[in-house]
Amino acid sequence: MKFKIKDMTVIAITVALTFILGWFFYLTANLLPFPGSKFVGVTVFSSFMLYFPLYKIKRKGVIFAVTFVLAGIMSLISLLMGVAIISAGLLTELLSWLVLKDYKSWQLRIVTGSFSLFGTLNSLLLTYYLAGGYGFESTDLIIPFFLMTIISFIGGYVGALLAYYLIENYLVDPR
Repeated sequence: MKFKIKDMTVIAITVALTFILGWFFYLTANLLPFPGSKFVGVTVFSSFMLYFPLYKIKRKGVIFAVTFVLAGIMSLISLLMGVAIISAGLLTELLSWLVLKDYKSWQLRIVTGSFSLFGTLNSLLLTYYLAGGYGFESTDLIIPFFLMTIISFIGGYVGALLAYYLIENYLVDPR
């Protein structure tokens, strides 16, 4: 999958802004008083940032490219975070191949919001299985997992909706 230079520039700027501004949202989300808040807390921001390159480039593979580069950078900080990002990117890319027809429609907001859902779900599962979640019964965690993934999707959709609103009302030339 080959990208033009301007497409790679958009992807690089998106990753750089996501990394820099994302730390602010990530650290702020750690202040919330419920478990898993750091995963759920960045959902609006991550979908907001992912919406821009998809809207601008309008082609398959953009989600994977953005998440691949971001996961590579974030893996230097936390390998689990990098794995969660790339797996969420792969699942979101697959969903986009299945449902995305128009890069300006409500489908783009659904796909972009799904990135947050997949990211939270993957993070929760990785944390449970790799970081010692065996102290809990899996049936005890079904409701919290379900609630956090639903909240993540809603937050992701809100982030995509905010990006759409910003683009349509402030960034697109009406001519």
